[in-house]
Amino acid sequence: MNTSEMMAVPAVQESADALAANVQQMGKYLTQMGQLMGAMQKRMEYLEARQAALTISHAEVKKLQARIRARADAWCRRYELTGAESAKKARAAIKKELLRTYQVRDLHDLPAAMLAAVQQQIDDWTDFRLVMELRKAART
Repeated sequence: MNTSEMMAVPAVQESADALAANVQQMGKYLTQMGQLMGAMQKRMEYLEARQAALTISHAEVKKLQARIRARADAWCRRYELTGAESAKKARAAIKKELLRTYQVRDLHDLPAAMLAAVQQQIDDWTDFRLVMELRKAART
């Protein structure tokens, strides 16, 4: 080995050592970043669970009940269904669909975050099967 080759070996070794140190440092940073991301994910899950756990107020339930009543009455007028029984069945069907959709036992348990979606669902509600059932019951 000549002198230039002997001098090149330590330079290569220094470069390799520096590269290994950089790779090791990057590994530490990636580990820390992974831990931070895990902590952030847990925090997001906690916040989402808290938000979902918040339910609508009693005043909002009263407003939803009035909205259900108005939708049922408008629906009965549209399909020319007369009688208090028709409106009562329509209100019950709307409420039943809401409870089933949001998997709750009572309107008070509806998530506050979903209030706008609940209102839209009430406004869009229709049930053609119920129309046919009520018309058939009215004929008999």
